Amino acid sequence: MWMPSLDLATGLWARMRRTLYTLFSRLSRAAQRFWMSRAYFPVLLTVSAAFMAAGEPVYGVAALGCIVIWLLAACPDLLAPVCPFFMAFLMSSQCYGQLTDFLPCAALVPPLLVALLWHFAVWPVTLRIGRSGLGLALVSIATLLGGCDVISRKQAMEPLSLYYTLGLGVGMLVLYVLFRSHLTEKRSYDLHRRFAEIFCALGLCMALAVLLAYGKAWLAEGHIGGVLYLSYRNFATSVLLTALPMPFYLSLRHRGHLATAAVLALALALTGSRSALLFGGILLTLCCVYLMRSGVISRRCLVLLAAAAGIGILALGPALLECVLHSRVGEDIQDSNSDRLQFLARAADDFLRHPVFGIGLCSTRNADVFTGVEGSMVFYHNSLAQVMGSMGLVGIVAYGRLLHDRIALLRQGSRDPFVRILTLSYLGMFLISLCNPGEFCPFPNAALMVMVFAQAEEAVGDVAVPVRQLLARHLGAPAGFLNPITKRPSGFCRYAGAIVPARQLTEAVQKKKRCRTEFCTALACQKRTACSVIPSASGRP
Repeated sequence: MWMPSLDLATGLWARMRRTLYTLFSRLSRAAQRFWMSRAYFPVLLTVSAAFMAAGEPVYGVAALGCIVIWLLAACPDLLAPVCPFFMAFLMSSQCYGQLTDFLPCAALVPPLLVALLWHFAVWPVTLRIGRSGLGLALVSIATLLGGCDVISRKQAMEPLSLYYTLGLGVGMLVLYVLFRSHLTEKRSYDLHRRFAEIFCALGLCMALAVLLAYGKAWLAEGHIGGVLYLSYRNFATSVLLTALPMPFYLSLRHRGHLATAAVLALALALTGSRSALLFGGILLTLCCVYLMRSGVISRRCLVLLAAAAGIGILALGPALLECVLHSRVGEDIQDSNSDRLQFLARAADDFLRHPVFGIGLCSTRNADVFTGVEGSMVFYHNSLAQVMGSMGLVGIVAYGRLLHDRIALLRQGSRDPFVRILTLSYLGMFLISLCNPGEFCPFPNAALMVMVFAQAEEAVGDVAVPVRQLLARHLGAPAGFLNPITKRPSGFCRYAGAIVPARQLTEAVQKKKRCRTEFCTALACQKRTACSVIPSASGRP
């Protein structure tokens, strides 16, 4: 009986390998061309708008998921699948009250994980961790320990509980390490500009959802009597506030991007959210000041804009406020405010009863006040109350350290135009988190903030330490990780929590010509710039 030859050189197996390699090469080239083309963002926005307009968000999530899997498996740039990945979560706004409708999309999770593993197998990257790593690690511990003396094991192991507990903690830490590690790779394009474009695309996707709701109402009734009641208004506000500053950064090169900012501002006003009107106004003012300080508009122009805005508020303010207060059918505003006050009182009571670990993220104690939509956690609707009530002192310490590191990072890069716009983006999320779940929604809100600060670390030149070397420092380092002067395990750099004496570093440079310590070159450490020599995992520079 004839059997095909399996000889690796000339047999069937070799031909199959060549065929598969050729096919993968074509898919990879196509993915890279799509990622770097001008059609990338228009195609993604068109796909999202088409499925939202057709009223088929589940199929839209499936289509975007397939694009994510393709880009993740075939494109070496990990930034390529980020935009369609987050757009899939924005699509959930179309079924905000019935999030369980998207459960069939869970079938995409296994191929997504396979594509992720394939990506790092084909294009391996050295895992690195920067300044935000410690705070995120502490938050991971806090979310796991939150309510450990209150929550039952059965309740803690429910899918929704695991999503929030692991998603807000370990999930964000893993996302940070993967994204931060990838930022060290060289690129042929402007990383900051591309990152801002991704945020603009996400903001436009959310704005399209809001505008399509008004378009459907107009087609159904022939007119729009006021601001529509949107069940996802606060979710839309969170995304729009985060994305709003990014067009102003892009306008530094081309003022046409200010049209994008106008669309996002219009969508904010049409959400009918009081938070959108208040915080959106604050953020728009700060963005205009940013343009003035960047030289895009003059001080006189800023004064004229402020005067026009003031006149518009005086003329339309009462009517607009009346429209917002009385057109949001299905909600009693007074009851809404009362619920928030009850949440604050509950947070204080929960903290006093369980001061160390709180009552846990998955606790349903507040369900008698407000349950939220199906598939969501029972939030306190205030980030400070959320930390205090659900995680106690452990959460306060963890999130306090994370907030401290974030503020220090933003202050360090306060002269950089890109870091300034990242600051405004974070400010938008921080403000909305004071009266809504905000950053306590893992995807997309918390994940977007993790990416913002990973980008901030890269922008200020913060050194990302290889994870393997960091573990070697604490668990015992091999000979290759020894300090060339002390002959002890290296790692006494400022970025690891200590300070290397300047004299010692200077001697190391003079003796070795370049620093072979664990984390950075000598002078780079003192100047807080990126390392010019970073040791590999083997210990060799």
